[in-house]
Amino acid sequence: MGLFSPFRAARRRRILERSPIGDGLWDWAIKEHRIFRWLGPADAARLRELATVFLGEKRFDPVGGAALDDRLRVSIAAQACLPLLGLDLDWYSDWSTIIVTPREYGVSKRDVDEAGVVHEYEDEFSGEAFDLGPVALSKLDVEASGWGDGYNVVIHEMAHKLDGRDGEFDGCPPLPRDMGYADWRAAFMPAFEDIREKAGRAPKRRSRRRGPRIDPYAAESPDEFFAVCCEYFYEKPFVLASEYPAVFAQLARFFRRDPRGEGRGDPLEPGPIL
Repeated sequence: MGLFSPFRAARRRRILERSPIGDGLWDWAIKEHRIFRWLGPADAARLRELATVFLGEKRFDPVGGAALDDRLRVSIAAQACLPLLGLDLDWYSDWSTIIVTPREYGVSKRDVDEAGVVHEYEDEFSGEAFDLGPVALSKLDVEASGWGDGYNVVIHEMAHKLDGRDGEFDGCPPLPRDMGYADWRAAFMPAFEDIREKAGRAPKRRSRRRGPRIDPYAAESPDEFFAVCCEYFYEKPFVLASEYPAVFAQLARFFRRDPRGEGRGDPLEPGPIL
């Protein structure tokens, strides 16, 4: 336990006592998003507490005229905390701000190819996880997330934050003691090579258009493959388990949940909220 853990725990208890998410708002969030339908009562209650503390600890910064209401905040918080059901809130402790844009936003990119030639171009992002900084999310894409179709910008960007907890965005977050990095690589590396082969080439931008099984944007890099697999783990778990069973098994061990059906969500004890 760290030096500030008792103070953090006390602050989080105060948030839960003073700023609970209202019943009507929470019921709307659970019923509105298909990805929550597998949750049993215990996990649903835990997710509500996680989302409540998340809202109390994170600052929302709407830009570009983005309209931000309680429903959007709770929607973001609930989806962001879904991967934490078997972990704890401290996985998100190294950042504090969520920037919300009205829709996808333009970003100037600069790449250097193998020949040393510099290419500059404009790209569009639906979200972004800044290294040791905030998370940016497009409101339009948040509203398109959680429907069980494989697309979830919130979980995607939170996966990047989990991945980067060890200082590297390499497709492998810090693993618990009961998991091995060799097993993780043995599952993820062949799957990544497989999707690169199926995609033909690594695409340069994210699209809501779907490939036949797994979004080909996963072929961009190992960290994007991890993030897209996290989306499918919660959005289309049966597809991911069918396409890459070893990857699904590693994610189920890491997240300590199996989202393929109600009553199957508690393979391991969850971590503490406070």
